[in-house]
Order: sequence, then C-alpha cells, then structure tokens
Amino acid sequence: MNLIKEQDKRLKGFTILVVEDNELNQQVAKGLLEYNGATVAIANHGKEALEMLSEFPFDCVLMDIQMPVMDGLEATQLIRANPQCPDTLIIAVTANADQHHKDLCQNAGMNDFLTKPIDPERLVNTLLKWLMPKPDVRIS
Repeated sequence: MNLIKEQDKRLKGFTILVVEDNELNQQVAKGLLEYNGATVAIANHGKEALEMLSEFPFDCVLMDIQMPVMDGLEATQLIRANPQCPDTLIIAVTANADQHHKDLCQNAGMNDFLTKPIDPERLVNTLLKWLMPKPDVRIS
C-alpha cells in the first residue's frame, strides 16, 4: 500500500540536479525531493554538474557552494555563460547563512538561497515559488 498521497507529490514531473559533495547531504536531499515526487540526479561537484547539464535539461539545480574540483559559485557562472542554459533555475544550498554569502550567490547568478540543514517544507516551497507547474498529461 502506497502511503504517499498524490497531493503530497508537489514536485511531480520536475527533474532536479543536486550538486553536493557530502554523501549524507546527497541522500537527505534526494529523499526529500523524491518523497515530493521529483526525479533527482546527483553531481558530486560543479564540474560534474556542468557535464550533466550539457546532456540533460534539468528544471532546477540545487547547488552547494563549497565543493572540491569546482565550487558552486564558479559552476553557476559557467552555467549562466552557457547559451544552452542561461535561464536554468539555480538555488544555493549552503551552511553559510550570512549576508556576504547570499551576496556572493546572487552575484554569481543564483536565483535563490537555502541554508543547511535543509528544512523540508522550506525546500519544497522555495522550489514551487520558482518552478512552473507541469500540466497533468494523460494519454488515452
């Protein structure tokens, strides 16, 4: 028996790329997003995210800021410079909640800012604030 009601799947139909180097944070974000109906992919750092975005158009990117290989600020700037995905929704997810870090994220081109630890309701509400509803398409 499926205990998740259809109305609880508020992110149904959306594809979200979680860019995060911490495995536990990856699992938490993936679980929260999938519980709400989203399809989720994981990138371990910014460079991997750029490679994935070049192959698939995600509805949203949840971008950690501090990562090895390529951090979230640099990755965001490169995404914004790419003519294939300049309007990609990018939301910062970071433990640094001060105004300086918010400004850095905004200046890099991020659309919004969430702090860790992730508050499940705030995460979903922030995504829904930016994402356009998907029509419920049924094939008869």
